[in-house]
Amino acid sequence: MRSYKLLCVGIASILLSNVYAATIVSNEYNVPYSGGQTLHLKEKRLSTILSGKVIVLINPLSIPALSAFDVPGYSLMDALAAKGYDVWGIDFTGEGSASYPPSMSISPAPQGVYPLEAKDAVKELKDGVDYIVKKTGKKSVDLLGWSWGSVVAAMYSIQHPKQVNHLVLYGSMYSSKLAESIQPIFIKPFESPIGVFSQNLPAYQNIPWKVINTHWNMMLESNPTIASESAINAVGKIYVNADPKPVMPTSLRRPMGPMKDLFAIWNAQPIYDINKLTTPTLVIYGDQDLFADHELYSKLANVKTKQEIVLKEATHWLIYEKARAEFVDDVAEFLNK
Repeated sequence: MRSYKLLCVGIASILLSNVYAATIVSNEYNVPYSGGQTLHLKEKRLSTILSGKVIVLINPLSIPALSAFDVPGYSLMDALAAKGYDVWGIDFTGEGSASYPPSMSISPAPQGVYPLEAKDAVKELKDGVDYIVKKTGKKSVDLLGWSWGSVVAAMYSIQHPKQVNHLVLYGSMYSSKLAESIQPIFIKPFESPIGVFSQNLPAYQNIPWKVINTHWNMMLESNPTIASESAINAVGKIYVNADPKPVMPTSLRRPMGPMKDLFAIWNAQPIYDINKLTTPTLVIYGDQDLFADHELYSKLANVKTKQEIVLKEATHWLIYEKARAEFVDDVAEFLNK
């Protein structure tokens, strides 16, 4: 019996050492898109796994995917790769290291043209996913969307159900009303005199890091220990370098299309029909998230396999907070179902 126990311990030690010995490899790809534009993709996986389950990460309004999901020390790509996934991120046009449309390449920005609405991002995601499945030999992928990215992910899953195995909606929104206290920040500046999204807004905004940091701190007020100073600084460092040609220092150009989508959503006007969604879905968000639709799970009427997880002491930016390890474990467990 003693020999058997020693053998088991030895095998376990070898397996663990193999996991830790494996390095995470990273590859980047430029994928041509219509109109002479280019998407930029990044892949991260363990060197010992050549064909793991594929998951594609889709970013929020505030920061491009290849920046948001690969912050040194807080990388969701690395965390999921360490669990054996082949992890991909996509910078859509007008974001990060992708190409920028003409309306985002001039200053001042033209008015009334709003690049990268969710309906357009779905088309770009289709080209990205088609490239990924061809590159990996897989027929389908898992999707994880954060915030506005979850809207894109859900819309994609409805339009291309055979290409999506699992859907993770993180900090997601569908149809809700923002708290009145934050409407002056996220609703009123974009509203026309008749109460609809204004047609006189610029194609993009120049958003400095201090603005994003303020929004994050707004959710940390009740418990500042949720996020460490080192985590906030790490995200800030990535943010200020996300735009290759910023108009303003320490800022990035943010396309107005996603804000148009969120304006409708946060005024209880959904931009897609959630009743058409059937993909196995995880709804996950923090209990301090002021942006997420906390009633979303109850709206998944035709999703047979579904789960809701509310992480305590966590905000909209929980992948950088103390709840991040729990988030990664919960996501991995759902994807393995």
